[in-house]
Amino acid sequence: MPEVRKKGEGPQGGPQGARQGEPRGARALLGAAIAMLGALATVQPTNAVLVALSEAVPQLAVALPPVVTACGALLAALSEPPRVGRRG
Repeated sequence: MPEVRKKGEGPQGGPQGARQGEPRGARALLGAAIAMLGALATVQPTNAVLVALSEAVPQLAVALPPVVTACGALLAALSEPPRVGRRG
């Protein structure tokens, strides 16, 4: 008889896309951190890496922070949210 899984469950019975041993929401929190780093790089372009990059390839230095922000935001949005305990 074929194995019956609930909708959205992966092969091991957990949520689809979740890696074993990875805490729930870790990928979402990582994405949020990456998005914040990209936003900070946009606001503070005096970072040594961005200054060196702007001397070498000016177009890339201008485009990189928004791309990093967008990638981090997408990663956070498409990842499973962390569990938050309720106080009551």
